[in-house]
Amino acid sequence: MVKQERAGRTRQAVLLAAAETFARVGFEAASLVDISRRAGVSKGALYFHFVSKQALADGVRRASGREVGSAALRALRADGPALQGLIDFSHELARMLREDVVVRAGVRLGRQGPRRDGAQEGPDGPSRRSAPVASDVAWRSLTAVVHRLLDRAAEAGELLPGVDRRAAAELLTAVAAGQVLLAGEETGRPGAEAVSRLWTAALPALVAAERRAGYRV
Repeated sequence: MVKQERAGRTRQAVLLAAAETFARVGFEAASLVDISRRAGVSKGALYFHFVSKQALADGVRRASGREVGSAALRALRADGPALQGLIDFSHELARMLREDVVVRAGVRLGRQGPRRDGAQEGPDGPSRRSAPVASDVAWRSLTAVVHRLLDRAAEAGELLPGVDRRAAAELLTAVAAGQVLLAGEETGRPGAEAVSRLWTAALPALVAAERRAGYRV
C-alpha cells in the first residue's frame, strides 16, 4: 500500500509538471528532462509511468477531460432551473479555462499536438498506436450537455414558445468553442464578465422579459 501510494503521488506530480510545461510552451518545445526536474523525479521514474512524451501528453489530456466531464455531470445533476444550470456551467467552464492548468494544457495540446497518427515515440523509438483520449470525448460531449439542459428548460416552461432549441444549442456550443480557442491564445480568458455579457445578449432570445430577472448571469 505504501509503495502504491508513493507511485500514485509520483504519477500525479509528473502529470502536474507536464501540464504546467505543456500549457506554457506547447508539446513540441516541451522537454521530458525539464518535466522530470519540475516534478522532482528522475527521468527513469517518469518513463516508468509514461513511456513517451506523447503518452504523457495523452495522460494530461485524459486528466483534462475528466475535469471537464465532472463539471458537466455536476451541471446535469444540479437542482433548480435548467437554464440557470447551463449559465452556471458556462461560468464554471470559463473558470477552469482561466485557472486550471491541467484544463489549459489539455486545450493547448488539442490545438497544437501531439500528432494524432497513432505512433508513440518512446525511448526506443515508435511503439504501439494510441487510442482516442478522454478529453476528445469530453469536449465533444459539451453539445449534448447544452442540448439536454435546454430540453429540460423547455419542458419546465422556462423558454419562450417556439424557441429553436437545436439552433440555440448549436450557437451556444459554438460560443463555448470560441471561448476555448481564446483561452489557448491568452491567459486569463475568458473572463467572468465576458460570459455574463454573452448571457445578457442571449437571454432575450430564450426567455420572456418578465422572467429574465430571475436568472443570475
